[in-house]
Amino acid sequence: MTRPAAVGYVVGVHGPKIKVELADAVRSPVRAGMEGAHTVIAINSYLGFDLGAGEIAVGVVTDLDAQETWDPADSDLSLQLTKPRRVATIQLLGTVKAKHGGYAFDPGISVLPTLDTPAEVIAGNLIGTVLSSAPKRNVPAGEDPSAFDNELSIGLPTMAIGQPVVGSYNDLFSRPLAVVGNTGSGKSCSIAALIQSAVKLTGGDQARFFILDINGEYGTAFDRTCTPEPNCMYVNGEEFGVPIWLLNAREVCGWLSATEQVQEPVLKNMWSMAKGGATAEQGRPSDLGFGLNSLGAMIETIAGTRPYKGRNAWGQWQSFYSFAETHLKVGKEREVALRVHGTIKQLHSVDSATLGEHEKPLIDDLYTLRDLLTPLLKEADLARQASSDKPIPFSLSVLHDPQTLLDAAKSGEAETNVEQYLRGLMLRMRNRLADRRWRPLLNFEDVDIADFSKWIAGLGIGQGTGPITVVDLSMVAQEVLPYVCGVIGRVLLELREHAAAERRFQAPWVIVLEEAHNYVRPRRQDEDRGIAISRDAFERIAKEGRKFGLSLMVASQRPSEISPTIISQCANFVMHRLQNPDDIEHFRSIVPSQSRRLLDQVTVLAPGEGIVLGSAFNIPARVRIHPPERYPSSRSPAPFRSWSLKGEDAEVFNVAAAIGTWLAEQ
Repeated sequence: MTRPAAVGYVVGVHGPKIKVELADAVRSPVRAGMEGAHTVIAINSYLGFDLGAGEIAVGVVTDLDAQETWDPADSDLSLQLTKPRRVATIQLLGTVKAKHGGYAFDPGISVLPTLDTPAEVIAGNLIGTVLSSAPKRNVPAGEDPSAFDNELSIGLPTMAIGQPVVGSYNDLFSRPLAVVGNTGSGKSCSIAALIQSAVKLTGGDQARFFILDINGEYGTAFDRTCTPEPNCMYVNGEEFGVPIWLLNAREVCGWLSATEQVQEPVLKNMWSMAKGGATAEQGRPSDLGFGLNSLGAMIETIAGTRPYKGRNAWGQWQSFYSFAETHLKVGKEREVALRVHGTIKQLHSVDSATLGEHEKPLIDDLYTLRDLLTPLLKEADLARQASSDKPIPFSLSVLHDPQTLLDAAKSGEAETNVEQYLRGLMLRMRNRLADRRWRPLLNFEDVDIADFSKWIAGLGIGQGTGPITVVDLSMVAQEVLPYVCGVIGRVLLELREHAAAERRFQAPWVIVLEEAHNYVRPRRQDEDRGIAISRDAFERIAKEGRKFGLSLMVASQRPSEISPTIISQCANFVMHRLQNPDDIEHFRSIVPSQSRRLLDQVTVLAPGEGIVLGSAFNIPARVRIHPPERYPSSRSPAPFRSWSLKGEDAEVFNVAAAIGTWLAEQ
């Protein structure tokens, strides 16, 4: 060994995995140099391999072995070595190249080290090029990268003290970021530190973060504290709501569990009428739903295996014909309907196993009629939904009046008996309106949210509102939570979608999904409709939000219980301690291959430590995350101290107050 920085030489090259035999003189893991002492022969330390032409391959130590025996190939012999052969396994991460009088990091490796290449301690300025610089992202062609992106310091690497790990500011907040880890591992502190650093680095109120805080942790970190009451949600310490009129047609049908064939068309029509999209005097698309429902019953009676009952068929047909008389004025539909009417009227007193020569023509006409009307229902449904999906306010009294639903179902003078189809829907609506758990959707008149513009301003969007919006959902019921979160996410995305194309990506926003496994779970057959609504909203943001200046920061204890669509769209990860093998394997399957060996350490990370990886970083690294300036209120209990206190100092859990709060939620 003639090179003073060398600690060994390459004895095996297996693609990006390198085997290095350590020199006999290297007995201590620490090497001293001009820049001080460095730990170089240890897991997570970095070594360099000179490739010539000013290029140095950089790798991280992943394994250390001392081999005391050698097994020759094609032999049953095992030779005992006179001294252990000490071998380090290195995972190559990229190349440092000389550039413009300095150095730059390239994640690619065009030339691999060869056998006998020395493995050397990396100088401080070179490791700084790797860890303390970040890729420049989202920079328009021809523009100065430093004006469009900057480095955001994440923390200090465990094996390179003094060289902070930084990430691309743009990449961290323009694409989905996942922060995962067991409870108590430091997720909340990492999120608070990232947001505080992001706001501080830009030096103003232009940043915009919306934190969906379902545990009430972040108020102390951002000076947005409140004393929450049961069933209330708060924005920056003030009671707020997600008005029921923000729900679109699909969401209100899910909220009231409307049946698809009959109740959904009526409810969507009522929603359109409430928002000014239809009037009681106009013919309603919901009639088509009832008409087709009656037609389906007719087909079942005529084409079924049971004997034909003329009186049953005549009653079912009259239910349809009252619709046809009003709406089918001309065209082939009218012609077929009149022909069927004549046949059914003629056979209304027949009870027989077969209809003979009338059966096939009658069945053919009924199927033809259904095929002609089905596209009309779809067109009407789209037209109705266009108005019912808009954020147009209406009075809560509209929902308290049961006649509203009946008006939405009936048309003109038609005497269709629809009330029997709507009884369940009307009962569910009354129950929802009386259930105090749904206060966040129904309190808009109490908290003075008169229109959509006022709701947007109350959410903290606009000049002078500050960069952080903490939405405290800690007292919102579990059944209500997915609707509140999903509607907020969808509305923010649709608001940005309606901006001019050249301005959609300006002044971007980030939504923080705290404990995301509660409302963006993977698809399940028996899931609540609210979960599906919330998941679909945030999956859209994860897939399409980048184009509209809207991104996500997803935090969870159970990443395997988050929608795989959302996780797959995350470009960057901060992984704290994880113990569950399902969660670890879930990540092992989606992270790059050079990061998988690092994942083996995820079970032994200390609180506040994390593994950072993704497109915002030059290399994956194990990092001590910077602590936040102000901590979230996520402190763990201290049983020893609490149980040791005696007399007046003893801590007492207030059972009566907890019971009172619980009962007040009903």
